Amino acid sequence: MFAVLYTIALFIALLGQTNILLSTVGAGLRVDFALLIVVYFSLFWGSSRPVIVGFLTGLFQDALSSEVLGLNALSKTLTAFTVHTLCRNVQIHSVVAQWLFTGLAIVVDMLGRLIVMIIFQLNTFEPRIIVSTLVQQTLISLCLVPLVCRGLQALAKGLRVRQEKLPEGTTV
Repeated sequence: MFAVLYTIALFIALLGQTNILLSTVGAGLRVDFALLIVVYFSLFWGSSRPVIVGFLTGLFQDALSSEVLGLNALSKTLTAFTVHTLCRNVQIHSVVAQWLFTGLAIVVDMLGRLIVMIIFQLNTFEPRIIVSTLVQQTLISLCLVPLVCRGLQALAKGLRVRQEKLPEGTTV
């Protein structure tokens, strides 16, 4: 049932990102729904699932974009690993914790992408545009992350998928 939950969440996120109505708003105001999905699974799921979810989400996002194949997969995997590792002993149902980890995820995702782009000299970019995009994406994502988490928790409950994070080394 986890695969069904993830497939539905990914489909909705990618549909929202590739929606023509949302792309008319402007590139800077676009929210990365795939990143919010990665944050949710990193916060609420245990073991190695968040890293796999991060990789697959980034790979599907790469397949639908015109960017270099693997760039989103690498950044989303790194983001999932970082958030999952740092949130082990945190009360993840708190909205403040969700905001903090979403902000961290946005910074890690953008830094991962920028480092790869600098190393391989993929694009030239202007720091002013990067900062404005980062600020806009962070503000919009912070507003949406509680809704995404609650919506996916309701979907998991409706599908009867146990969503709580298990302590490391525990089996069901």
